[in-house]
Amino acid sequence: MELLDWTKLPSLTSLKAFEAAARAESFSAAARSLNVTHAAVAQQVKSLEEHLGVQLLQRSPSGVAVTPDGRDFAESLRAGFAIVAEAVRAVGESDGNRPIRITTTAFFAEAVIFPRIASFWSKFPDTEISFSSSDDIVDIVAEGFDLAIRASDKPWPDLSCHLLLESPTRALAAPSLVDDPKTDWNNLPWLIPDDSQWEREALRQSGIDTNSITTKDLGNPSLEVRAGEEGMGIVLESELDVRSQLLQGSLKVAPIKITHISGYYVVTPPWKPRASVQLFIDWLMHMGRTIST
Repeated sequence: MELLDWTKLPSLTSLKAFEAAARAESFSAAARSLNVTHAAVAQQVKSLEEHLGVQLLQRSPSGVAVTPDGRDFAESLRAGFAIVAEAVRAVGESDGNRPIRITTTAFFAEAVIFPRIASFWSKFPDTEISFSSSDDIVDIVAEGFDLAIRASDKPWPDLSCHLLLESPTRALAAPSLVDDPKTDWNNLPWLIPDDSQWEREALRQSGIDTNSITTKDLGNPSLEVRAGEEGMGIVLESELDVRSQLLQGSLKVAPIKITHISGYYVVTPPWKPRASVQLFIDWLMHMGRTIST
């Protein structure tokens, strides 16, 4: 095998920054997944483009888009990172019974998994599970997770994805607003992040002009729901994620038609899961079939 000339390769930091930015099409989301600043990711990508002499990302006021050259390069990087991650996993895995590492949102864990997890442990009491709750997109290969449960309009092409369940997306607000016939829904702010593309796309699909609405970015989906309960604006969430709030009556469905459907996927690295991981996936898929939304 020909030896690599490391002096001619870009830094690993710049490659990681670009891959994360290309995957999320957002410097902010990439920065959160890498636990660095927005400026650091942007600078690393710029440095990589200068090193290669090729534009990889197209910048605009509304965000970033991957160029054709950037898309091909990102796919190659993901394949290479997957091989490295698998080699690290194989070398470092000394115990086949190590805990299953799962990343999902706090909403999904609390609303769907935790109320039902006892049924899994009743069958497999010796299986340990480690949950990591995050609303940011996580690179499960690079971070060493066994699986992720994420809502998405389409699965990830470079990972193994299985549709778990679907849930309608709802516009929600405090009962004081929903029950008041004088509420002016056109002038209430939407409590959505500035860089959230899926929420804006869900609104556009429902015929809502996203250029004419007012938004408030509170920095955390949990805070958005809490602010919605306090009447600070309109929340856009999957019905499944806020089922407890709807049952308790702290949120109500607003009279705004939303046609978007949230699809939840079980996402795993592109290799065969360990036996214990596959058992949990099978349990998840069975659970998904039994949940009525």
